[in-house]
Formats: sequence, structure tokens, C-alpha cells
Amino acid sequence: MEPGRCLYGRGTWVRQTAGMLEDDICRVAFADAFMVRQLLALLPDAAVAQLDLRRMRRFSTEHVGSAGQHRRAGMSWAVGMRHSFGEPAEALLALEFQSTPDRAMALRLAAYTALLLQETTVEGRLPADSLLPPLLPVVVYTGRARWRLATLSDLTVPVPPEWNAWQLRLGFHLLDAKALKAEHGRTNAAAALLRLLASRQPETLPAKAAALFDRLRREGRYGFTERLARALMGLLVVRFGGDETSDRHQRQLQRALRYMEEPSMLSLAIDEWREEALAQGRSEGRSEGIRQGRSEGIRQGVEREKALLQRVATRRFGVDLGDRIGALLAGEDDTERLAQVADLIGDCSDGEELLDGIRRLVDE
Repeated sequence: MEPGRCLYGRGTWVRQTAGMLEDDICRVAFADAFMVRQLLALLPDAAVAQLDLRRMRRFSTEHVGSAGQHRRAGMSWAVGMRHSFGEPAEALLALEFQSTPDRAMALRLAAYTALLLQETTVEGRLPADSLLPPLLPVVVYTGRARWRLATLSDLTVPVPPEWNAWQLRLGFHLLDAKALKAEHGRTNAAAALLRLLASRQPETLPAKAAALFDRLRREGRYGFTERLARALMGLLVVRFGGDETSDRHQRQLQRALRYMEEPSMLSLAIDEWREEALAQGRSEGRSEGIRQGRSEGIRQGVEREKALLQRVATRRFGVDLGDRIGALLAGEDDTERLAQVADLIGDCSDGEELLDGIRRLVDE
């Protein structure tokens, strides 16, 4: 993969690979009972008030139906209930992890949960007087696009009222990482992780990583922290730069495992990845220049750098300020000054400070 693709194009390969890595990270994270408790704390009180979080056990997510069909759910837990009107005195928590919206999620969950419930029976048969456990389906979503929630009823052709009692009805709680605030991340490890997974801004990663790992260290989760850091760094390198096939990438990855615990070092790693991507962009521009005129190729590389700087500034300080910075940089072609602008975007705490700094650079 070409490093510049992450920043300039976000190709299909990057999106698909990042999505698979996010799924792997969630499987690592939410195979841990502490993280599941943290996740449940983010749900509405009404959803978890009857749960006894002291009694939890992992439940199989590998299912084979009676016709031989194979299904794998995201993560499942049996959680004790405070008050039960019958046996079993547990609820089944079915977790699914998504980085893109899935209109058919309710249908997928219906298949998964049906097989989950079948696992609680004896060879698929429910003994007399036995009851099935209640379900709590939760979809954890870390994508950017708006998810328009759909239940099974929404996906089914309308039927006469007389048929309503015969139709499958399944909904789920959508936990959208975009809705989680910074204060959630400071007090809840699951929220800190989801905010990190949902981040598309390199500049925000150090603080979000610090919130996650500080929280885990305070809980004494050191072995778990190491496993999670390894999974996360693979995602960050794919999403924000680096050549995954090179020896250099492997060295970066090993160093980055340590950076996860030190925000300033992680910031340096991100800067290094971005510089590689910018260098690749300049290289592509120069190669194009050999064919179409060297000056034109360099100009294209510079324009790509300026577009990236405007994009990053927009994400940090808003569209209006991003447009003003784009106007200030319109006539700038000095790559050293552009590198200084990148430093300013990372260092400045507010938009006006950033504008003043760029004006001083451009006027020099």
C-alpha cells in the first residue's frame, strides 16, 4: 500500500482493512469482563438496571445451525439478572461491532440471537417448563456516516393487523461512538476506546490514547493494556500512514507500542507517518513532473500539501477557519513554510492563535 493513500485518497483497501482491524480490536477489548462492564455503563439506565454485573461469563459466538449453516456473532456474554421471574436467571448480551452502517443489522442479529438461544437448550430442544433467557442486543458503531436505525419490522413488507402476532420483532440498542463526549473518555475505559476508534484526526489521537491507557493503568489492567496496544497500533498505522510491508514499518510498530503510553511520543510518531505521506505525495508529483514538466509536478505536490493542511485545520477549528487558512496559503509555494504551518496547527490551542502565526510566516 502507498502511504499517501491514507491521507489523500482513503482507498477501498484502507477502509476495508481498517474495518477488519477495528473488529479485531473490539474482540480483544470486549472479551474482557471489565471492558464489558464499562461498555454497559454507557447504556441507558433502563437497559441495565436489572443486570447483576458481578455474574458474567463468556458465551460461545460460534454457531452451527441444524442445516449446517455457520454463523459467528461479534461477542456474547451471559449476564446475571437481579430479579428473575423464572429460570434461567441470566440475560444474553449480544454485541456487534460496526464501522459502517448496515441496514440489515436487525436481520443479522435475528439469525445470531436465534442460534445463541438455541445454544441454551438441550440439543435444540427446550425441556418442559424451561424458559429462554431474555436478550440484550447492542450494536457498537464507530463510523462517521449517520446510521438510520432499522428494526425487523422496518425491513418487512407491511402485513394486515391480524398477522402482527406472527411476525418476528427484533430491535437493538445502537451505541454510537460519535455521541460520546470527552468526559466519558476520562471516566470510562470503553468510551475512551470507542472515541479512539472513531477518531479520523491524527492531532486528537495522543489525548484520546492517554485517556484510554491512563484509565486502564489506574485499574491495574497491565497485561490487557499491552494486548490492546498491539491491536490498536496496527489500525493507526494503516489509517494514518506507513508502509506495512517494509522493515521500517516493523520498527515503527515496535516503537509505537511504547508510544501508546506516552502522548507526546505518539504525537511524534503520527508526525513521522504524516511526513512519509507528504514525501510520497511530493515524490509522485515530481515523477509526474518528469513526464509533464518538472515545475508542474512540484506544483501539484505543493498544492496537495496545502489541501492537507487546510483539511487538518478544518477538522481542528472548523470550516470557516479552514477556509481562511486556505486563502492565506493560496500563494504560498515554500515547502519549508508549509512544514512550519503543520507544526502550528498541532501546537496552537485556538483558531485565532493559528491564524496569527500563519500570517507572520506568510509575511516573512
